[in-house]
Amino acid sequence: MKFLRKFWNWLLGQTTIDEKVIAKTAEVKKEVAEAKAAINTAIKESKDVVTVIKPKKKRNYSKPKGSGSSPKLAGSGSSPRLAGSGTSSKLAGKK
Repeated sequence: MKFLRKFWNWLLGQTTIDEKVIAKTAEVKKEVAEAKAAINTAIKESKDVVTVIKPKKKRNYSKPKGSGSSPKLAGSGSSPRLAGSGTSSKLAGKK
């Protein structure tokens, strides 16, 4: 009889362990599903952030007249002479 009682207690102990394992696996499955959903949400939000940070194409607006670039000045100084119209050509003809 003692053997039968020990066996019954052991068998009863095994079933409770199995029930605990089944309950724990169900809990883990729920947590994994929640984590998956959180990861998908994070991915969507990061894509939104990337689209916001991404530089937009520049629009080609035409500049109003008179605000364009000035002709290239001769030399590196602040001389108002235009390129090619320097005094060196005038002096060359006087020699």
